[in-house]
Amino acid sequence: MQAFDCAIIGAGPAGMSAAITLAKSGACVAVLDQASRAGGQIYRASADSPLPDAHVLGADYTDGATLIAEFERVDITHITQADVWHIGDDGRILFSHFGDTRELHCREMLLCPGAMERPMPIPGWTLPGVMTAGAAQVMLKSDAMVAKGAVFAGSGPLLYLIVAQYLRLGVPVAAMVDTTPRQNYLAAAPLLPRAMRNLPMLKKGLDLLREIRASGVPVYRGATDLQVLGDTRAQGLRFTSASRSHDIAADTVFLHHGVQPNLNMTRAMDLTHRWNADQLCWQVDTDAFGQSSVPHVAVAGDGAGIIGADGARMAGRLAALNILHRLDLLPQEGLDRAAAPDLAALAAMSPFRAFIDRLYRPSDALRLPRDPDTLVCRCEEQTLAQLRTGFEQGARDPNALKMLTRCGMGPCQGRQCGHIVAGLLSDWRNEPPETVGYYRLRSPQRLLTLDELSRFHAIPAPTEATE
Repeated sequence: MQAFDCAIIGAGPAGMSAAITLAKSGACVAVLDQASRAGGQIYRASADSPLPDAHVLGADYTDGATLIAEFERVDITHITQADVWHIGDDGRILFSHFGDTRELHCREMLLCPGAMERPMPIPGWTLPGVMTAGAAQVMLKSDAMVAKGAVFAGSGPLLYLIVAQYLRLGVPVAAMVDTTPRQNYLAAAPLLPRAMRNLPMLKKGLDLLREIRASGVPVYRGATDLQVLGDTRAQGLRFTSASRSHDIAADTVFLHHGVQPNLNMTRAMDLTHRWNADQLCWQVDTDAFGQSSVPHVAVAGDGAGIIGADGARMAGRLAALNILHRLDLLPQEGLDRAAAPDLAALAAMSPFRAFIDRLYRPSDALRLPRDPDTLVCRCEEQTLAQLRTGFEQGARDPNALKMLTRCGMGPCQGRQCGHIVAGLLSDWRNEPPETVGYYRLRSPQRLLTLDELSRFHAIPAPTEATE
């Protein structure tokens, strides 16, 4: 079968930037994306927002429309609503498309799976009415839907951004419950002088906090002991702040305390991963150009380590330049010259990223469950107590615990519970996460039916692909 020069999985900031760079240099490119239009999570519906005035979401969001427009102009094969479930080390990609199974081949792969929100396994986190701040943004960006009178709890830039966006739209917010530990401010203080070199980013965050404070919405700081109220659905949030217990009534509770790379695609390919102690998560091990441990596979954007939308754009371009070099479409001196600006910009962003990572480092009490009855694996309904029993019966690593309890075997394939299980085992074994490890994942990366597998179609690359 004729192969594409490069197949990109994901059309967020990194995937779009990479596709533009590759296509402009004459590479034959295929882009596979789950969404119906490019943009990823950060630029979701930026080009066709359902809101009367999308500018209320901020310039960072509306600027995405320019990137989407450029992406849609370049000569590539863009396959939307493509759900990739197998990536082979032979360049073969299998994906679902409107109930059919489709296949394409490529010489080089660029994976841009993006990030997912870190689960917050507090009591009641699985009740109906409890969602993530990212879910609030999806509803707002995709369908202009909001939840009036919601409680927002957690910490980090995304939480503050969605609260500010709600307020700009005139949507009432019951309270913002900030869980940033007080000691984090002291720990992050030594990193502030270098972070101030990126003054526009710092000012953007401070402006969000000032906007929320000026709105009159109750803000509780240093919150601990969070618990969602309600038996059959969310009825509010209980927490401690300033040594006092508070109950805030609400039908909807949005939780957020950071994001982490979406690992399932890179784990299923058995790429080398490393533990990021600053961001408290696993991430694929890559070089400055996104090159992974497998020669023809690169990873860019937040899927390779959390760097934000601007950083993802740069990382996508760098990965594309390196792929062009590997395809003999760009000489070494051209690669060095073209890569220099983005490499320098990413290096300049690094101190600010380090400051943010330390300031909003989640506490173990929110990252790992403490109540024995708290669900850890939502798919298989395994509680903390059940996992502890499995550990005491001899399951000392994530895969052994999965075999004994089925934790991680459900439809999400460990996306929600993977980091929680690794963290719990690290605590119970009193050993670092690097020693504990992570789930061993395999294809298919989603549930499939035999009927879908029987409808098989191959997608040939255009004949002008590089020989």
